[in-house]
Amino acid sequence: MKQRFRIGKISFQDPLILCGAFAILLYFDASGFLRVGLLAAALHEMGHIMAYLFLRHRFPHIEVTMTGFCMKTRKEHFSANEQLLLAAAGPGVNILLAVWAVFCLSRRATIWWSAFFAANLLTGAFNLLPIPPLDGAQILRCLMQSVPRK
Repeated sequence: MKQRFRIGKISFQDPLILCGAFAILLYFDASGFLRVGLLAAALHEMGHIMAYLFLRHRFPHIEVTMTGFCMKTRKEHFSANEQLLLAAAGPGVNILLAVWAVFCLSRRATIWWSAFFAANLLTGAFNLLPIPPLDGAQILRCLMQSVPRK
């Protein structure tokens, strides 16, 4: 049986398992690379949330699971352009942050900026794969809907 815990518009699925898994992973993350990866993933999701706030002027319902974050938008209607903006916002943030990290690396190369660059580039590129439920599949669907049919 799945347990749920809510804080405002954020619901956590199986919170004890989720917190326990993160605690163990972070405990054994001596290099800190997991933390940088989690930061890249959180910033990716913030991109989606900011796009939603821009479109709807309110905070979305978010579900946190073992596999990541998910905005609950099934009961809402979005135009193809709005869906495209929502889907592209996450990878867009990651790509912009990767470019920013390259700029910072050119001024002062550190292992942290290298890891930040790699985490954002990989997170953005992975999410652009055209495989459901990744952002790339949603972007491709929106682009295909905008092409006129003969």
